[in-house]
Amino acid sequence: MQNLSLKPHKINKRNNFIAGWYIDPTVCDDLVEYFKKSPNQLPGQTGGKDDQPEVDRTRKASTDIVIPPSCIDEPVISYYRELNKVIGLYKKKYQACDILFGSNQSYWGIVEPFNIQRYLPKEGYFAWHAERSSKNTSHRLLTFLTYLNDVKDGGGTQFHYQKIKTKAEKGLTVIFGADWNFFHRGITSKTETKYIATGWYSYI
Repeated sequence: MQNLSLKPHKINKRNNFIAGWYIDPTVCDDLVEYFKKSPNQLPGQTGGKDDQPEVDRTRKASTDIVIPPSCIDEPVISYYRELNKVIGLYKKKYQACDILFGSNQSYWGIVEPFNIQRYLPKEGYFAWHAERSSKNTSHRLLTFLTYLNDVKDGGGTQFHYQKIKTKAEKGLTVIFGADWNFFHRGITSKTETKYIATGWYSYI
């Protein structure tokens, strides 16, 4: 049986369907180096008019690389291993989300590319947003977000309805719903660079 033992975040005690655990920090370091060496860095995009991706730096200012589910590069595979532990713990905490516990959920998993993102000082995802907000994103169930480095001056995530903020701590992987009730935005750092990995668990 897979060892799911990871340090939990204090947010788990709130039972508000936002939960987090700390993954191996060396995996985070490897993803940051993977990003830095990638020739595929692009300006970060958001959903624009008619749901088409667009670069709008008033909403989101970042540099991203897109990782397809078929990627077998070792830093990505190592991240998936750690992410599997986190989602396993999330399923254990909130059993009704998991088809194996007899709920009405359909099967789900990672079917979309995920992103590794870099936010330089004063950059950020400024706009309030949800991860499921259109026809093209209606299949998304849960969001995952891993902070790949420590940021002491801002850098976390703010959740609107839950009235909470998470700090950018290396390895902290947060799972939360993709829908409107998890409206959130990034907290900009004026002085530090932030790296994250983020994506979605979607219905198959």
